[in-house]
Amino acid sequence: MTSVLDRPQGRHAGAAPRGRLVVVGNGMAGARAVEEILARGGADQFTITMFGDEPYGNYNRIMLSHVLSGEESDADIFLNALSWYRENSITLHAGVRVDRIDKFTKHVFSNDGRVTPYDTLIIATGSRSHMPPMDGLYTPGGSVKNGVFGFRTIDDTRHMVQHARQEHHRRAVVIGGGLLGLEAAYGLKSHGIAVEVVHSGGHLMNAQMGPDGGAVLRRSVEALGIRVHTSSRTTAVLGTERVSGVSLRDREGIACDMVVVAAGIRPNVDVAVLSGLPVERAIVVDDRLRVQDEDDIYAVGECVQHRGEVYGLVAPLWEQAVVLANHVTGADTSSAYLGSRTATKLKVAGVDVASMGLHGPELDTDEHIVFSEPSRGVFKSIVVRDNKMVGATLLGDSRKVAYLMQAYDRGLPLPEERIALMFDVGGAG
Repeated sequence: MTSVLDRPQGRHAGAAPRGRLVVVGNGMAGARAVEEILARGGADQFTITMFGDEPYGNYNRIMLSHVLSGEESDADIFLNALSWYRENSITLHAGVRVDRIDKFTKHVFSNDGRVTPYDTLIIATGSRSHMPPMDGLYTPGGSVKNGVFGFRTIDDTRHMVQHARQEHHRRAVVIGGGLLGLEAAYGLKSHGIAVEVVHSGGHLMNAQMGPDGGAVLRRSVEALGIRVHTSSRTTAVLGTERVSGVSLRDREGIACDMVVVAAGIRPNVDVAVLSGLPVERAIVVDDRLRVQDEDDIYAVGECVQHRGEVYGLVAPLWEQAVVLANHVTGADTSSAYLGSRTATKLKVAGVDVASMGLHGPELDTDEHIVFSEPSRGVFKSIVVRDNKMVGATLLGDSRKVAYLMQAYDRGLPLPEERIALMFDVGGAG
């Protein structure tokens, strides 16, 4: 357990007392919300206390795959070191979990026995790895079996690297063929391990692209020496004390000494449920990021449900943090979060991928422009409705991504020659 307990500096006599701001969660969303609050003079309005499950400052979770592959060291991905909290007079209880909130007396209760009062509360508990039901995942004592890993935290990543570097560990199975699973597979492959991906969906990254794009991506992934099994489900993890393989439904099992579970994430809402806050898929908030029916409690990030949507991407978290900070500090009480148009540009297993909006046409009147060159790992799909772009998927060629993201986000008029959306032939980008 690590604590940063520097007391905030006193202010001049006669100054109005500061409110007590408590933030439950020290991940990317919670820390970003505090940064935005400080940027609006929040240090003069509040004494700030933060709680985080992990015994560290705030780090960039997106870069964990680079740590796994060895492209970055874990020290390189920290966004706010412990010194940042001291410099900003923030009391950080790192490695301390909040178990319960009493919204009537305005106190939070943490697992170190501490009771902390608040005037304003921000919940930023994020999400956790989803462990799908399968036999043999846990030991009789209830802990995850030796050789089974989630891929969510810096400690997860460190343990995976340590395990992969042992000479007798030569085969790994990654459960999940989404973004996180493919990144895990790519990172493990860099350690010289034979890697197989088991994905329950009909094609890879089915949340971000349609089957044609998924087929091209699969070809590129398999060209790296990573074997892929789609439309397949893991039913059991084999081995008594440690992993020896996995059983699959409807096909032969796979021998391995390491299993990485990357089968999606689930919002961390336990503390909200226990505390009587409104939870559906996640914690329900309004356009101010206030928790429904609560005046002094806000929530931000992957633990939030806004207008029925739950976001697992970084850009919406940044947008939410701005609106939340405007209301908490009073900087702009007319500020409203109206939801996010999700568009992602990233590199998955070494392949450039961009995805936004629809994966394919939904109406008979939708235009669908497609270019596919599987041998080069290139696939492009664009959906147009009423002369506005409503969806795009691009693999292996990112030259038009910046223009397409602008066209999607702003609803820009499109060139009459649609091929200009994909290639530099004049009229677009």
